[in-house]
Amino acid sequence: MTALRGFHHVGLTVRDLDVAVEWYQRILGLEVLFEEHGDTRNAAVMAFADGTFAVGLTCHRGNAASFDPRHTGLDHVAFSVDSREAMADWEDRFTAAEIEHSGAIDIPRGAILNFKDPDGIALALFWERG
Repeated sequence: MTALRGFHHVGLTVRDLDVAVEWYQRILGLEVLFEEHGDTRNAAVMAFADGTFAVGLTCHRGNAASFDPRHTGLDHVAFSVDSREAMADWEDRFTAAEIEHSGAIDIPRGAILNFKDPDGIALALFWERG
């Protein structure tokens, strides 16, 4: 069997695609690669500026539920940062944008900073010690 190479993208369900796309662009700096519009759902695939990873945002017609990490499925998505200093920069950026966050929390393997998107989807930044 051929080994997996890693993740291509993560797909997140959102309530309002336009709001989510604007937030992921403004706050995380993702760029829209393409959008799809259909009868039952609208979607946008966004990528990091270097193109290494993508996030798919999908808005299903009739979806009104809020995110809850206690339900089976997604608990959170963690994005990597290169250094502890970069995490501090992100912490300042979130504070300036009035995004609630945990602050950088040092853990044995590095540090994590928790925050949420406009739909309450749990996100994190993670720095791993080298």
